[in-house]
Amino acid sequence: MKKTLCILLSLPLLFMACKSKTAYEKITHNPMLYTQMQHELNYVIIYDIFTPPVASRVFAYSNLAAYEVLAKEGKHFESLEGKIKDLDSIPAPTAVEKNAIDYPFAATIAFMKVGKELTFSQDKMQHITDSLLDVIKESGIPNDVYNNSVNYGTAVANAIIQWSKKDNYAQTRGARFTVTNLEGHWEPTPPGYFDAVEPKWMTIRTLVMDSAQQIKAPGPIPFNKQPGSPFYIMAKQVMETGNHLDSTEKWIANFWDCNSFKLHVQGHLMFATKAMTPCGHWMEIAGTIAKNKNADFYKTVYTYTGVSLGIFDAFIASWNAKYTYDLIRPETYINKYIDANWKPYLQTPPFPEYNSAHSTISSASAAVLKTIYGNETPFRDSSERNWGWPDRSFPSIDSAAREVSMSRYYGGIHYLPSVWDAYAQGKEIGLLVMSKLLKNYKE
Repeated sequence: MKKTLCILLSLPLLFMACKSKTAYEKITHNPMLYTQMQHELNYVIIYDIFTPPVASRVFAYSNLAAYEVLAKEGKHFESLEGKIKDLDSIPAPTAVEKNAIDYPFAATIAFMKVGKELTFSQDKMQHITDSLLDVIKESGIPNDVYNNSVNYGTAVANAIIQWSKKDNYAQTRGARFTVTNLEGHWEPTPPGYFDAVEPKWMTIRTLVMDSAQQIKAPGPIPFNKQPGSPFYIMAKQVMETGNHLDSTEKWIANFWDCNSFKLHVQGHLMFATKAMTPCGHWMEIAGTIAKNKNADFYKTVYTYTGVSLGIFDAFIASWNAKYTYDLIRPETYINKYIDANWKPYLQTPPFPEYNSAHSTISSASAAVLKTIYGNETPFRDSSERNWGWPDRSFPSIDSAAREVSMSRYYGGIHYLPSVWDAYAQGKEIGLLVMSKLLKNYKE
């Protein structure tokens, strides 16, 4: 990575020569600055190959830090202390500091500090932060405002980091799942036959929900291997749909695959490729919609925070369902009881089937975005260009979330009831986020 400010070149007015007192605010208050930092964090997460649930934790805590900085200014929204599980002791600026802080700049610093702490590639995060600081220093910002902003953003970030350490994450590292070998239960799938991912994620502290059990999926239909049984018919439907995908359905499946670590096997050659996680994809969408709606810096942070909180709790709820029901994947069922040679269009992720986490987090994200901007919000999603997939356009936010659910069915990795149960569960979680925490944004 060159020691330049290339990551910020797309931001308008960023390199203005003007040294007037307010010139720096055209940089620090530009919502595209925060969106660009979000994008940079997303790509560090891709590089570090975080699992989707872990990625959701990085996004949620980083955005919450930025939100809390802006909340302490008191212009547009209130602090979430006492509203989010165990969140308290967020430092407030001193009376002397309060009028000499650029709060959007401090919020960006808080976001980057937490993001750096929660990722592996801290050198990359530090380089991005240093590039940002170089730009701000050269913008004409007064020394006291610069120092107070950096110090306050760092103080809030440190408080969020300390709070994050009490969410049971460390205790779940290294947890292993024991395959039961019972009929109807999950077992590792080809080509990697990997161990089940994050089997204790349902024990992570929720943020908005009271617990992982507060908003439950109804559960799958009873397992049955007999031809003609409802379960057999459901699995056969997955197989027959996968065998007759048209070009658009394949495009939809690929566009929303979001497999952060996909194993490729070609003869004796094995290699893996990286991609965005499902939450990373929705964070990109959140930025696109905020930009399309001309959201200012505050509303942009508000948007990212709402989406990331919904995604975080949605993963916990979905993972609770996955390891409660421990359901067999379509690929395994079909190979055992219908067609030994059948393969799904997408690679089956390494964890139990019910329910679809991608559907859960997508409908949660959509519920948050619809509450903020309205459902009839058309947008064009260009976030998959780096993986070779053409942009997709949507007439509404909900239409994208519904397409996600169908993509998992087209891909052959979920039964149809599993994606719609998940969609309903995620929608309820997203609405809870907005009703309980983030409904009182003031323009």
